[in-house]
Amino acid sequence: MRFVENKQLRWLRDNLFSSIGSSIITLITAYMLINMYRGTVGFILSPMRKWTAVTYNMQLYMIFNYAEDQSWRAWASVGVALLLAGITLGYWNTGEKTSFNAVSTGLFKVFTTLTLLVLIAPRETEIMNNDGSRSMVEVITSSQRINFLIPMAVLALVFFFLTRYDIQRSFNKTKMILFYLGFLVAGGWVIRVPTVVFDDAGTRVKPDLFLPVATTTTIPWTILYAVLWTAFFIGLFLQKKELKTLKRIIPLTWVILPLYLFSWLYKKPIIEFNKVLVNDIPGVLIFWIIGYLIIRYITNEKFMRYKNYLSISFLLITASILFLRIPFLFKVLTFSVVLLLLVAPAIANTSEGKKNLLIIWVVAIAVIAFLLRGSGSPTGIMTPTGSFLGGFSLTWVLAIFGTYVSFPFGVVLALGRTSNLPLVRIICTGIIEIVRSVPYITWLFFASVMLTVFMPEGIEFNLIVRVLIVTAFFSGAYFAENIRGGLQSISKGQYEAANAIGMNPFQRISLIVLPQALRAVIPTLVGSIITAFKDSSLVAIIGLFDTLRIGSAVIPTQSSPVNFVGTQLDNLLFIALFYWVFCFIFSRRTMKIEKKLGLGER
Repeated sequence: MRFVENKQLRWLRDNLFSSIGSSIITLITAYMLINMYRGTVGFILSPMRKWTAVTYNMQLYMIFNYAEDQSWRAWASVGVALLLAGITLGYWNTGEKTSFNAVSTGLFKVFTTLTLLVLIAPRETEIMNNDGSRSMVEVITSSQRINFLIPMAVLALVFFFLTRYDIQRSFNKTKMILFYLGFLVAGGWVIRVPTVVFDDAGTRVKPDLFLPVATTTTIPWTILYAVLWTAFFIGLFLQKKELKTLKRIIPLTWVILPLYLFSWLYKKPIIEFNKVLVNDIPGVLIFWIIGYLIIRYITNEKFMRYKNYLSISFLLITASILFLRIPFLFKVLTFSVVLLLLVAPAIANTSEGKKNLLIIWVVAIAVIAFLLRGSGSPTGIMTPTGSFLGGFSLTWVLAIFGTYVSFPFGVVLALGRTSNLPLVRIICTGIIEIVRSVPYITWLFFASVMLTVFMPEGIEFNLIVRVLIVTAFFSGAYFAENIRGGLQSISKGQYEAANAIGMNPFQRISLIVLPQALRAVIPTLVGSIITAFKDSSLVAIIGLFDTLRIGSAVIPTQSSPVNFVGTQLDNLLFIALFYWVFCFIFSRRTMKIEKKLGLGER
């Protein structure tokens, strides 16, 4: 070991106290932040707060009124997602290391911050009495403060001294992240909070007992954590096998997984097998044959002579069948044929390309039919509101599916707006400007009241699907403008180089233009995704029971078996923390991606 100069004090001097003016600004800002922190902590620890309203109703927040006997489906959905996440982390693990000194520095910062937060936390806070007068009550006793300070300060000192020595040891970054997640799981067993408990007679035990924060879910979360680690090692094993096909399968699985979870596993659809036999199987077989013929003869000279006419014919057929009373599967698959006609010339120009495209076509058609059958069937989950989605599950459906649909839609609109074809450019520009000129809340009311009037005869969607449709259009319009900015950043020489090596328009856009355009606008796209995630809370206005509505209108009106009337502030603070945590994590991870790509660097 060799002695290393400490860098923390140097950083403070250079960044916060480099001059008199900088020092004054630092002190004023610190004073404001400390007072905000003390006020927030005093509000949280005030005896007037009823945080049992949050802990007691955590299941309501997560899955709302989902059937109790089917709640295992929610756990299974999380387990499948973690299983794929573990395999992905293991398979794509680059072996990147983090030094012992970096880990010690990070932990030193954490425990130093915790020590300071405990040290400056308020001793008492102001409350309002029943007679309207105000008084001060103690929220943190001296003994409680000392009990927290001593271990935090000791750990901070330990890691401080460890940072002063260059210990030659490193750890795998991915494994360290999984290891840190274990502290959250362990916290469910160790951290205790006031919990509502009833005795055998159904009477609430007073005062509330201090029980683990996740009393009923500690075992499931521990099992899921073990699943995550197991899947990670499976991913490492698959990485050693060098299975190149997994590089394509894993990303596609992430695309399909949410669709499967919410249309099958979580929904529990009631399948009408006569429709499967009459509609789905014949439809899949017919479009398998159509796709095979297109891929087989796409490079044939006679076929190429009529390719444009065939593409236009299928496009017109697709537009016309939207107004016909035929199974929705046929409408989607007909549109898929149009897409196949667009991409096939660029891919199916060799025997290997034909084979790969045919495999993709067969799998894609089967998956589309499978997912549409699940999403189009009635649910077997019986709930008082008639919807199996609510709370956290509804919030994530709106966020995930809104992004899934709106992003590719935005790409199409951006390409259309920059197209040389006047008709395409005018249509795409009109859609973008009309959608962006109307507030999102107005579009939600449009989905709630008027959208059914504009749907073709025989097509009916429930309110959640209608909200997803307008969300896709609204977010897609903003994505389109962001992506258009990236497209305009591509120099003319890139297009000329692509044309010089004989690329067709599809190859030029997919291989040259779009990758550079999307890379240039990653920060803007991330901002749009975070905005879409937060905007999902507006659906509470049209009657959907998302996380915000449950916390602001459902729980604060509960009077039995526990009285939580008037707990809006408690629940709204929890919801604010919920949105902040996810947005912060997503933003930080994106910043790391930007750093790896070298964005914003000169």
